[in-house]
Amino acid sequence: MGFSTEVLSREERRRRTRRRQALTFTALFVVVLLVTVGALGNWLQWWNIGPSQGQRPPCPAQTVSPPNQVPVTVFNATARRGLANAVAKELRQRRFRVLGIGNDPTTGVIATAVSIRYGAGDEIRAHTVALQFSGEVKMLPDPQAREDHSVDVVIGGRYRQMQTRDRAAAALAPVATPRGCRPAGST
Repeated sequence: MGFSTEVLSREERRRRTRRRQALTFTALFVVVLLVTVGALGNWLQWWNIGPSQGQRPPCPAQTVSPPNQVPVTVFNATARRGLANAVAKELRQRRFRVLGIGNDPTTGVIATAVSIRYGAGDEIRAHTVALQFSGEVKMLPDPQAREDHSVDVVIGGRYRQMQTRDRAAAALAPVATPRGCRPAGST
């Protein structure tokens, strides 16, 4: 009789081992299946695992305007003749809309390289123009808005040259919108 008990216990151990293996593999299969369904659902946007719409970071704002949308008036505030004309010619070649050229009627000679005067609400246009110049660029906001949204470029005594066209074009390149950000104006 001792022989049959030993066989039964061996048989019982085999059954328990098989049952444990079946449970282990079933649990592992279920976990892999759940992870796969979760990843697929998120990828297909059935649901969103991560920050909600309100928690997503805002998309970066564009900090430059297309040059053809920036009206510019160029003023010479130095004793050098033809300087405003040369700068205006280069700005036209860079696709800015030059409205006028002349000597600066308000300040006379200035010591900075370039001064940018602009009206309220035209900060991006003024920044776009400022990126065209190397050296010291002084931003001079006017609290009053301008109807024509023009930007004044005042060339001063320390002016040497504009940025190279390649560097200026690179600075005017639009900012790429990252995936997953919240568009401006959405809540």
